[in-house]
Amino acid sequence: MASVTPAAPTGAGRRLAPGPRGKFLLGSLLDLRRDLVGFLGQVTTEYGDIARFTVAGFTVHLVNHPDHLRHVLQVNSRNYDKQSHEYRPLKLAFGEGLFTSDGDFWKKQRRLMQPAFHRQRILKLGEFIVRDVVDRIDTWQRYADRGEPLDVAAEMVNLSMNVATKSLFSTGLRSDDEVTTIARSLDTVINYCLYRTMVPFAPPPKVPTRRNKEFTAALGELDGIIYRILHERREQGTETHDLLSMLLEARDEETGEGIPDKQMRDEIATLLLGGYETTSNQLSWAWYELSRNPEVEERLHEELDRVLGDRLPTVADVSELAYTNRVLEETLRLYPVPWLERRAAAEDTIGGYHVKAGSLIYISPYLTHRHPDFWPDPDRFDPDRFLPEQSVDRPRFAYFPFGGGPRLCIGNRLAQLEAQLTLATIAQRYRLRMVSDHPVEAKMQVTTSPRYGLRMTIEPRRPSA
Repeated sequence: MASVTPAAPTGAGRRLAPGPRGKFLLGSLLDLRRDLVGFLGQVTTEYGDIARFTVAGFTVHLVNHPDHLRHVLQVNSRNYDKQSHEYRPLKLAFGEGLFTSDGDFWKKQRRLMQPAFHRQRILKLGEFIVRDVVDRIDTWQRYADRGEPLDVAAEMVNLSMNVATKSLFSTGLRSDDEVTTIARSLDTVINYCLYRTMVPFAPPPKVPTRRNKEFTAALGELDGIIYRILHERREQGTETHDLLSMLLEARDEETGEGIPDKQMRDEIATLLLGGYETTSNQLSWAWYELSRNPEVEERLHEELDRVLGDRLPTVADVSELAYTNRVLEETLRLYPVPWLERRAAAEDTIGGYHVKAGSLIYISPYLTHRHPDFWPDPDRFDPDRFLPEQSVDRPRFAYFPFGGGPRLCIGNRLAQLEAQLTLATIAQRYRLRMVSDHPVEAKMQVTTSPRYGLRMTIEPRRPSA
């Protein structure tokens, strides 16, 4: 980064943000591909809260300050859409679901789907979470008896996928193998989309390369399960209280029309991805941090023993488990979504700097959640950062693990409830300890996951309930 593009006036006194020049034609593309978040962190350190650089001909503004994020995500959110390079490949897998759609179409879909995520309905969905967790961790006892480690990250993926599928389809899945197929298919398609994001000149999807054929096969498996369940539910008219039932009941206020099958498929695929990946990673990193911070773990266990005693947690207990929730909030501070992308539809000014129409806006929750102006000693794991007295003056967008503004994640309440009940249920029964020589590294793509899993040993705290 020796060559610098300085902050300078342009046009009628417009100032451009500073930043690295990058390479001829490619700009900073190779730096991003080599280490995306590391590069963005270096840019922030050298150039401040707004920096400008180019990537393969696109002008990019990296925005890191909560005030500027509020402008992009909330105040002037209509100007910052998802018509960008990052989201086009994702539409291959998720179509026009809430995560990838935009404009008036997105608004219509959001209105149609919002009632399905009403707080009381989400609380009803929470009733089966604890049962699922108990069933899963009953199988852990043999590992505990033998002192044998297991991959806790993989266990959290399995748990979260079970919750995601049951939240959507309380009936319909024919076996646990279909849950495994959904998880495997989603992993394949999301990795393919990321590949196309980072390789602009990749062969079109219809060209029969190995990677394209793997993607097509995985998408076919995923769609086969979704459409089968959808068609069966429409034919049977079964009365259930899962998300699919609620989505099938949704009607447009003006036309009375429901959600067509293709759009329903896109929304279900989107909800499956969002319903397991963020939560499974949050829980995985929580176990990692608890194993490294025994004083935090001790306070967590004290709260669980005081509030729950020997009984299993329920939805009604969540409001009393304040420290448990702070552990999860601090986990999402340190291990959030690495980055987001928006496109400036029209020119704008952010923090006094001119942003031309068509510019890409890079947002990194990972970096903002470590902003030293709002998070003292930012790399330290400290749940008490989220005590009310410590949070009262913190800007809204200093912490935004589920996004913000109109596009706040529609499933954030369900994700939080699942994480709270899962952490409480497992920590009530077990202590988890990292295997000392197991490598731990964050893999930063759509979410922040443990690259090599988390091999941990299990120590019982009390007999199974």
